[in-house]
Amino acid sequence: MSDQITIHDVAKMAGVSIATVSRFLNGQLNRMSKKTADRIAKIIQETNYVSNASARQLVTRNSGIVAVVAADIDDYFSTEFFKGASSVLEQHHLNAVLFDSNSRLNREKQNLKFINQQTFDGMILQPLTDKSQFVKELVRRPIKMVILDRDLHDDSWDSVQTNNFQAAKEASLYFHKNNFTKIIVISEPVAGISTRQERLKGIQAVYSNVQLIEIDNDRPFLKKNYQKISDSLKKNQAKGEKTLFFFLKERLLLNFFSFFLQEGLLKNKNLSITAFSDTQIVKGLLPSFKMIKQDPFLLGATAAEIIANQISDKVTSHQGEKFIVPANFG
Repeated sequence: MSDQITIHDVAKMAGVSIATVSRFLNGQLNRMSKKTADRIAKIIQETNYVSNASARQLVTRNSGIVAVVAADIDDYFSTEFFKGASSVLEQHHLNAVLFDSNSRLNREKQNLKFINQQTFDGMILQPLTDKSQFVKELVRRPIKMVILDRDLHDDSWDSVQTNNFQAAKEASLYFHKNNFTKIIVISEPVAGISTRQERLKGIQAVYSNVQLIEIDNDRPFLKKNYQKISDSLKKNQAKGEKTLFFFLKERLLLNFFSFFLQEGLLKNKNLSITAFSDTQIVKGLLPSFKMIKQDPFLLGATAAEIIANQISDKVTSHQGEKFIVPANFG
């Protein structure tokens, strides 16, 4: 039949009201008998009332699509974990759609609201908050979900994380043993982000006196940020202290790399740099410096395997289980 068939035609052929067809299209199958729902579904398929893919969604309530919400795709971490997730989802005949929250809670809120209104089969979420209630209020319909790179302190969902505390502590112990007495931590705002909080705690488990410099998300290249580092370094150099700059994110180190290079700091024997690194870029720029190498591709792939098993009901874990993909220092 013609693709121009209307909801009125479907209702007439099924012998039901337009309201009943509308309820079916909105998934309100509890408001009709199974016989009526099956009859409407059959007519939709036979008449091609909607596209074949959409018709299958209406009948099976499955879309074959997984929403992947990244905190900020400017970070190599986000693009790498999406690559890992999409590659595994493809093997399970699922498609990944990327949403970018751009490090803005309001943008994340819009993304979650949109996803809640659609027929995604599942979601991999890298949230900008550590409050599970924020997510629950925005995603109210049942949806398979895995939390990535964050801890929402809630057993409602499985999560895939790095061993942030232990990796940061191991790196800090190495530098402490090598007589680095002063440590300057450079991070985006720590409050509300479990990843940054755990990394900072790992450092503080070794160094009781940590100087934290929090960088503005919107304008990380501001000269005042360079000045903060420069002022801190001058104070430490005046005291003859060996100083470690610990970047909690690779992108921040890359943002400040030109500053360190121009100031000749990379040749200073009383100064060292480490960071949580997501790619080979930092190692290529700073081959003699030790970094904490995490594997965002594997993190994304692990999350995708979990969500695919949930969607196909081949659940291999108890809900709320934490899967750790360890980072390596060296």
